[in-house]
Amino acid sequence: MNRSILLSSETAARHKHTDVSFDVVIVGAGIAGCTAARLFALEGLRVALVEHHAKADAYKQLCTHFIQPSATPTIRRLGLDCLIEEAGAIRNSIDIWTRYGWIGNVSPVDKDGIELFGYNVQRRTLDPILRRLAVTTPGVTSFLGCHVQRLVEQQGEVKRVELAGMDSAVLETRLLVGADGRNSPLATLAGIRAVSTLNTRFGASAAYRGVRLVRGTCSQMWMRGAEMGYIFPNDDGITVVAYMSSKDAFDEFHLSPRDSLTRAMASFPDAPDLSTAIPEGRVLMVKDYPNLSGRPSARNIAFIGDALMSLDPLPGVGCGFAFQTAEWLVDALASALRDNRPLRGALNCYARTVSRKLYGHRFFVRDMARRRKFNVLERLAFAAAAQDDWASRHLHNFAARLNGPGQFLAPQAVLRMLWIRLRRPASCSAQRDAPV
Repeated sequence: MNRSILLSSETAARHKHTDVSFDVVIVGAGIAGCTAARLFALEGLRVALVEHHAKADAYKQLCTHFIQPSATPTIRRLGLDCLIEEAGAIRNSIDIWTRYGWIGNVSPVDKDGIELFGYNVQRRTLDPILRRLAVTTPGVTSFLGCHVQRLVEQQGEVKRVELAGMDSAVLETRLLVGADGRNSPLATLAGIRAVSTLNTRFGASAAYRGVRLVRGTCSQMWMRGAEMGYIFPNDDGITVVAYMSSKDAFDEFHLSPRDSLTRAMASFPDAPDLSTAIPEGRVLMVKDYPNLSGRPSARNIAFIGDALMSLDPLPGVGCGFAFQTAEWLVDALASALRDNRPLRGALNCYARTVSRKLYGHRFFVRDMARRRKFNVLERLAFAAAAQDDWASRHLHNFAARLNGPGQFLAPQAVLRMLWIRLRRPASCSAQRDAPV
């Protein structure tokens, strides 16, 4: 079964459909929703993909456009890697500067010693390609320009989903998936509330052409006290520039966002000169961006991507976790759906996977979002990484979400970083008087 509705970017006339039965109804056709739709369909399941945007080339604008290496296996499983590389996606690496000096890109490696990478790619490039890949997968029916109007429950589970918008339909389903982003409307409709924690920083980002890197060949990051800066070269000659600082600096920054961004980035060591670059579009600014996280599942509803967890953009984990949570859900639920077995055990399995693989990272992101300075362990890790290749790779493996906090802060690893810090000379690019 492969029925696609509103696949062109033209606005279509309203359609009306009688009840249609699906194994899975997915709300949201962003990274997480399209990943889940394609993977469920490849497992032989009937999937409805519901998206409130009517245009198939819609894309998310507020994003770092940085996909962590942890998501690359999922991207390959989708068959997406070749498609985005053909469209200009860049295999990413990152250099990081702190007061302890530059931490060069000592690439993460797998157990066989093969270098691992993620991708830098604009969402205006990625989203339409992934959506097209999903809706053309046999078994996927798309409902673009639609939103969920009502959930019909029987015996404590959602059995029918009523759609409104460009298409009116009643969809019967065994599994409902929320992939509709931060502040998920589906979660609100289902009476499920997210937990919010403080983020003390504001963010500003803008796209440029003609940014000339002073060092390195790809992404760069500066961490100086409360200030954070990023350079992300992307496809089509675009470079995304992002800056974060404490909220008490927001009002002054907001008076002249473009000039403020140029000055802020110029203050970092070895930063490119934005005054000679060509701006593309406006500076996007966000003052309040608390960390939000919800339950992986409730009744027969599961949540993935930003609908599950939307955190401080500083570590750049949103895109990667969207791909990965979608894959984990499919791996946990596909066989139960195919065999017509009860879903509760499979949903619990998905929740355990999320807890095991994400909650440690979530703790660290939440903790750093409320602070303006490194803690003792962060100072040790960044200092050692600026002095030693092993420590640099160890840090990159964690930042790329290839290792969890347990591996990163294992006693033997901490002792080795401490030995490096005490015995090795400081980096020549260190600035001891810079904020930590």
